[in-house]
Amino acid sequence: FLPRIGPLVMRAPLLGRLAAASAFVLATTLLGSPGATAQEPATTAQEPAADAMRPKAVFNDPVTSPNAVRDELVSLIKDTEPNGLIRGSIFLFTDDAVRNALVAAHRDRGVRVQLLFDNLAVADQKLVDGVPKATGSEYSTLGQQLGRVVEYGETVNADTAGSFVLACPERRGCIGNRTMAQSGDDVEYAINHNKFFLFSKVGTTPNVVFQSSANLTASHRTDYFNNAVVLPHSGLYDEYGLYWKDQLTHGTSGPGLASYYRTTDVGPYKTYFFPRIESDKDPAEGSAVDPRQDASTDTIVSLLKNVTCAASPVTTIRIGMYAFTRTQVADKLRDLQAAGCQVRVVVNGDKGSVGSAVSATLRSAGLTTLRKCAGPDAGSYGVHSKYMLIDGTYLGGPRKLAFTGSQNYTYPNLRSQDETLLKVDNAGIYEAYRQNFDETLMGSPACQGTLG
Repeated sequence: FLPRIGPLVMRAPLLGRLAAASAFVLATTLLGSPGATAQEPATTAQEPAADAMRPKAVFNDPVTSPNAVRDELVSLIKDTEPNGLIRGSIFLFTDDAVRNALVAAHRDRGVRVQLLFDNLAVADQKLVDGVPKATGSEYSTLGQQLGRVVEYGETVNADTAGSFVLACPERRGCIGNRTMAQSGDDVEYAINHNKFFLFSKVGTTPNVVFQSSANLTASHRTDYFNNAVVLPHSGLYDEYGLYWKDQLTHGTSGPGLASYYRTTDVGPYKTYFFPRIESDKDPAEGSAVDPRQDASTDTIVSLLKNVTCAASPVTTIRIGMYAFTRTQVADKLRDLQAAGCQVRVVVNGDKGSVGSAVSATLRSAGLTTLRKCAGPDAGSYGVHSKYMLIDGTYLGGPRKLAFTGSQNYTYPNLRSQDETLLKVDNAGIYEAYRQNFDETLMGSPACQGTLG
C-alpha cells in the first residue's frame, strides 16, 4: 500500500476484509499439487544434502490457499536453528501467527529476532472519523516480548545485540527521506516498504532469504494475490544483510538519504535496493530533471531495454502488478509489443492503483493480454504481487527470468522509499511464476476485467 499524506494529516486507504465470495479460482503449482508452492533443485556446483532446502516460489490464492505465503514464513521461523538469527524489514505487521512464532523462537530456542518496522506500523490505535480504532499492530507486543525497543539515537551493534524491534523515524523510511509532491497540496513521505526476512539457518540449510510482496496483514491473505521466494544462498543472504544493516544505521542516526541505489550480482540473483534518484542527483525543488520524467534512471525501463523482441522464439513479458503509475514503463511496454514481443499485463483494480496516463497507454498499445483484477474496492479480489517475467532474448541470449520484491511501478517506490527488487535466474522459479500468471491470475473470475 502507498499512503498518501496531506499537508498535516496522513491519509491511508482503508481496505476492509471481504465478505464471503463464491468465486472459484484455479490454483496451480510447479508440482501440480493443490498447495501453493513450487520449487527447483538448487543450482550449485556441489550436490546439496538430501534434506537441504531448495529455492522455492510460494503463492497465496485468496479463495483456495489464502495463508500460503504467511504459513511459509511461519514454517521458516519455527525451523530456525536454536540460538540462530532472524532479521526482518517489514512495512505493516498485524499477523498474530507470525508474531507468536517469532516470540516462541526467541523465548524457547534462544533465537535472536531483530526487526525493522515502518513507522506506520507502530500505532496500536488510529483515529477514524475522530474515533480511536485498533490497528492490530504487533509492534508494541513484539517489543515487550522480545525485550527491547530501539529508539532513534541509540547505538546498536546488531552482531552482538540480542533481540529487538526498531521503527524507522516518522515521515521517512529507515534510509529514504524524500518527500514526493502529489496532486494539489498533498505530499507522500518516504516509507520502509520492504517485506523480507533473513534466517541464519533453517533446519540444515544456512543463509536463507525470504522475499515477499505481502505485508503481514489479514487483507493480504484474504483479499489479494501475493507471492514470495525462499532462496538459500550465502551471497544473497550477505547482500540483504548489508542492506538491512544500512537500514538500521540510518534508522537510528542521521537524517536519512535522498539517494541510496545499490545493485549487486550474486550467482543466479541480482539485488536492487532503493531509493534511486534522478540523473542530476538533486532532489531539491526546482531540480533540472523531473523525477517523473527521467526514464534513464528508471530501473524497470533499463531492464526492459535489455530485451530483444526476437521473432523465433517469441520473447514474452508478463507483469502482475498492484500499483502502476510510471508512464515511462508503460511507454516501453508499448514499444516492445510493437517490436514483436508478447506483452501480458495483469493489474489491480482498486481506485488509484493504475494511473490514468498508464491506463491510456496500455489500452492503446495492443498488448497481447491486458487484464484487471477487480480488487476489494469492487467487493472482489485484487493482485498485490509485484513481479515481471521475461522469457526470451535478454542481453543477447535466451533467458527465463523472474523479477520480484516489494517495489510497485510508482514514482515514490522508485525515488523515495526503502524498497527491494530481486532478479531470479532460475528456470524452476520462473516456471512457477509463469503458472501463477497464466493459470491462477488469468484463470481467476476476479481478474477478467479490462482497464477503463
